[in-house]
Amino acid sequence: ISRAQVSVRVHNLQPHAKGATFDLLTTLDDQLGPLWEAESRMLCRGVKHEGEALAQEWQPSQDLLEVARWTAPADIGRQYAKVSGDYNPIHLSAPSAKLFGFPTAIAHGLWNKARTLAALSDHLPKANLEIAVHFRKPVRLPSEVTLLASAAGSSGELRLIGAGDLEHMVGQWQPIA
Repeated sequence: ISRAQVSVRVHNLQPHAKGATFDLLTTLDDQLGPLWEAESRMLCRGVKHEGEALAQEWQPSQDLLEVARWTAPADIGRQYAKVSGDYNPIHLSAPSAKLFGFPTAIAHGLWNKARTLAALSDHLPKANLEIAVHFRKPVRLPSEVTLLASAAGSSGELRLIGAGDLEHMVGQWQPIA
């Protein structure tokens, strides 16, 4: 019987213009070593933390061209919930999202990332890949988005935008260090 160990660590508490952020590091290991790792930055609104908030500017270092365009349908939050088990009300419907301060339901960030990676399948190496994304503004449902990316290769950059060049997500891929 092979056993795996899951661990979660919280670190990197930082001030933010809207509160404070911290990083959540989740790892999955077996007897031979690391199998999977994910790091997510979480925002705590209204929390005060000493210090100045860091600027979150991102400028691509490579030319980005349109790779794909798709519609995030109004029911994608419910479809994603059936697969992921994440039934967060902000993703399910406009009425439930309004209870939490959103004007409409929003697409799940991990759905945005997965849909983006599927569209980039011809751009990305097949293995040993690290992908980092930063979520900027939520994708309101329904909505059309455009994916921009650098040329195919072992490393590159991406940008997911909506109407009026609203930046939803930026990121990069590179070989695992």
